Amino acid sequence: MAWFVTNLTENYTENAEFDLQYSRPPDSLLFNGASKKNIKVRLRTSGFQFLLFGFRNKQVHLSLSSLKQKGTKYYIPPSVYKNQIENQLPKSISILDMDRDTLFFDFRKLYKREIPITANVKLNLEPHYLIDGTLRLEPSKLTVIGPKHEIDSLQFIETESLVVPQLKMDFNKKLALRLPKNLKHTRYSHKETTVSVQVFKFSEKLIEVPVQVINVPEGTLVRTFPDRVSVICKARLEDLKNISVTNFLVVVDYAEIKEGRDNILQLKLLKKPDHLNVVELKENEVEFILKRE
Repeated sequence: MAWFVTNLTENYTENAEFDLQYSRPPDSLLFNGASKKNIKVRLRTSGFQFLLFGFRNKQVHLSLSSLKQKGTKYYIPPSVYKNQIENQLPKSISILDMDRDTLFFDFRKLYKREIPITANVKLNLEPHYLIDGTLRLEPSKLTVIGPKHEIDSLQFIETESLVVPQLKMDFNKKLALRLPKNLKHTRYSHKETTVSVQVFKFSEKLIEVPVQVINVPEGTLVRTFPDRVSVICKARLEDLKNISVTNFLVVVDYAEIKEGRDNILQLKLLKKPDHLNVVELKENEVEFILKRE
């Protein structure tokens, strides 16, 4: 036992082989492979250290952040990766010799795009409640980085599905994004987004608006039945107080009259206040008669 312990305290040289693990490639490049997967080294240390070292996983990590480029070729010279390997070994182990091959790397260029996020959300409002504005997403877009043929297939990214029943108050919730699993080399700037919406209790007002006929040729008179129609307005009570018939324009278009058709024309709402949440015609069409002068 004493002889064995004494021998372990002496220095030895030994051959070893390290598996190379590559990390930290440039953001604009996709790592496809390297000219070497392992490297042979000759080490010197004490017998004790060799005994311990022999039970370890002989892997070393090489950072591709130290890449050099010449033309279209990417490489790391031996002096650079030797330093990286030495920094991962115990201080009591020194490298006497190693492969002197320059490491060459194969990369694929990566591209970047901004993709809109769409909300797969259904909001079921309580009666007499409306959404103020629109459903908001934060972020509303995400950045994707990947090979051109992968990211060009993306038109939008959808959230996970959500149904909200009986909504009558402001709503805010984080939702995961449905990131495509088949795009193996594509990276995404976000994995979730926040969905929010403001809700309020609305009031309703009915405005009687005269129907105007446009594009009437000279010498022709067109009368509609009825000659006034109802416009339904839904908004906050304070937003409804000051609206009047002058804020609206409802028309039918003479140019849409066709021979052999019933005397019916579609109503169009051409003017309305922008600040109202809902504005819609109670009727969609009117009858008419023609009189030529």
